[in-house]
Formats: sequence, structure tokens, C-alpha cells
Amino acid sequence: MKYEKEIKPWTPRTSLGKRVMGGEITSIEEIFKKNYVIKESEIIDYLVPNIEDEIIFIGGMPGKGGGKKRTPLRITTRMHQSGRKRTLHALVAVGNKDGLLGIGYATGKDALSAITKATTQAKLNIIPIRRGCGSWECECGGAHSIPFKTQGKVGSVKVRLIPAPRGIELCVAPEIKKIIRLAGIRDLWTKSMGQTDTRINFVMANFNALKSLNKIKTTQEAIKTTGMIEGPNTAIIKKEEKPETKETQKEEKSETPKEETKEKPETKETKKDTTKPEKEKPKSETKKETTEPEKTKTPEKETKKQEDKPKKETKTKKE
Repeated sequence: MKYEKEIKPWTPRTSLGKRVMGGEITSIEEIFKKNYVIKESEIIDYLVPNIEDEIIFIGGMPGKGGGKKRTPLRITTRMHQSGRKRTLHALVAVGNKDGLLGIGYATGKDALSAITKATTQAKLNIIPIRRGCGSWECECGGAHSIPFKTQGKVGSVKVRLIPAPRGIELCVAPEIKKIIRLAGIRDLWTKSMGQTDTRINFVMANFNALKSLNKIKTTQEAIKTTGMIEGPNTAIIKKEEKPETKETQKEEKSETPKEETKEKPETKETKKDTTKPEKEKPKSETKKETTEPEKTKTPEKETKKQEDKPKKETKTKKE
């Protein structure tokens, strides 16, 4: 639903709202992990700025051919001493199309008051939704469907949600598509039983089926095979980008050794070329330099020794 919203300054009244405003809690995932109760709808607006809301058509007007024309609000009247009193019922779904969903139901005397009450109630009832690929036909490990089969029931309406392969899209009722799209699910099969014309029970049964996904116990193997993601934010983006990064890493690894191998022999040859003349030149120069003075030194020492020897001999003879 697209309309201009009045932005009002928010003064938190609860302890959770004060912590969010103070910067202690920076993401909605922390609230879900610690099981905090959200009592202010402004907390969702503050932590999830890209949230969207849609009105679900629950009303109906009789048509000419005996059918029913759906309207966004359901109108009920009751007799009073002062006359007839009319009340309006509204059902609103809220989500960020990335793993968050909430549904609110409210009544009011005016259309605007009923819709605003329903949106605030939907923000207070927001929950994370598990996504993945639980279809045996696909097994891609993406987050385009749900990881497991689920069931939900409200009144006489029973709903069963089944994971679908990529490309099937949403095989659901047109009003239920609004809920599933806000949750971030792109492919899904459904089976419904009971009195589905009661639109409120039909919508709430689907919401309970998505909520029951969080109650299923999982193992690490199931998480790996289905590619299950719980909740929104950067965790989803990382897991969706993992296969791409692995491929890129493999390509980089395959490219880097080739470059290294090309560079390594070049470095060895250059080292050999640089070391050989350096070693040969100084050797020849040093040998020449060392040998020449050695030749000059040795005869001097020998002559000195020879000169000294006869002197000693002469001294001994004289004695």
C-alpha cells in the first residue's frame, strides 16, 4: 500500500525502545535471539526502514450475477438505541520481502483508523521466516522456497505448504500471494481444505503454517542440504553469494599458480644470469690480485730465511 506517512518524532516508553534508541540494539535479529517482546511499532520502523505493508481484501459486496466483489474492508452493522452503528474491519500484512512477516487485524469506526491500527498490530506480530530449497526436484541450496513441508489450521481451514523447485513461482490464491511475497518466498505449492471463503481464517492459517517452520528441529546436515536461512539482513546475502564466491575463488586459484609459475622461472633465470658474472668476475680479479702479491712476498721471505741461516751457522763455527 502506497500512501504518504506522517513522520512523527519518536519518544520511547519501554526499556527495549530506549535501548534501541540508545544504540545498544542495532538489529532485529538480536531481539529475536533474546526473545524480547516488542510493544512499540516504532522499533520496527527504526530497525527495518525498508518495511512494506499491504491491505488484504477481506470484505465483499454482492454482485449482479450472484457473485461477490471483494473490498479491502469488511463492514458490519448492529442496531443500537440511537440507530445503526457501523464498524470497519481491516487486515494488513507487513514485511520487507527478505525474511520478515507480520499480520495484524483491527477494527475502527473509520477506514483510516482501522488500517492504522492493523498496521501497528502487524508490526508488533512480526516474526522471522525460514527459507530454503527443500524440493527434491531442485536441490539448488538457494533461498527461493521453504525448507520443509508445513501445515496450519484456523477454524475449519487447513493449509499445507510444499516447497517447489525454482521457476514454478507461487501456486497460491491471489490474496495469499501478497503474504508470501512480503515474506521473500518466490516458489511455493499449497493445498487448502475447508471453508476458504472466510478470508481472515484462510490468511491466518497460512501465517500459522509459516510460523510453524520455526518450531521444527533441524540438524546441520539438513541445513546444508536445504540451504536454510532464518531471518533477514546480511546473513541472507552472504549465503546466496557463497556459491558465486567459491567459483570466483576457484578461478582466482587456477589463475594465480599459472602466473606464479610463469614468473618463477623468469626470476630463477634472472638470478642465474645475475649471479654468474658477479661470481666469475670477482673470482678472476681476486685471484690475480692475490696471486701477484703472493709471488712477490714469497721470495722476500725465502731470501730472508736463507740470509738468517748462514749467520747462525757462522756463529756456531766461530764459537
